[in-house]
Amino acid sequence: MAQADNSRKRTIQGHKTIKLQAPIRYIQINLQHSTAATDNIMKLIEQDKSDILFIQEPVLYQNRIAGIIKSHRNYFSHEDKCRAAIIITNNKMDAVLLKQLFKPDSVLLELRYNNTRFFAASKYFDITKEIEKELNKIEEIIVY
Repeated sequence: MAQADNSRKRTIQGHKTIKLQAPIRYIQINLQHSTAATDNIMKLIEQDKSDILFIQEPVLYQNRIAGIIKSHRNYFSHEDKCRAAIIITNNKMDAVLLKQLFKPDSVLLELRYNNTRFFAASKYFDITKEIEKELNKIEEIIVY
């Protein structure tokens, strides 16, 4: 007995079949340097099968983001006050860190997945800084 193909497909005009690309699943969260929040988001990622996690205020321990599964790829500034990070959980997704715009409060990646190229950014906005300066940093990323 033949096994059913469970991948998503669409029939066009009754005779051609093309595979539809799976959507990219992501989560954005401010962990507020909380280990409990980190543990909870790791459980949610496993349940939700998310591909990308955008983090603000991660928990840092010994120059690493604490509580993140080792098989996930971490992108963050290794400076003391890292407040933005991107975690890639999908090992089929290629990621390149764009160091030109890499700062403790922002991370920018070029990603490739299913023959699609796109950018992902995680940015922390400091409440004590002028919003115009922070928005100019976002514009830098968009112009890049």
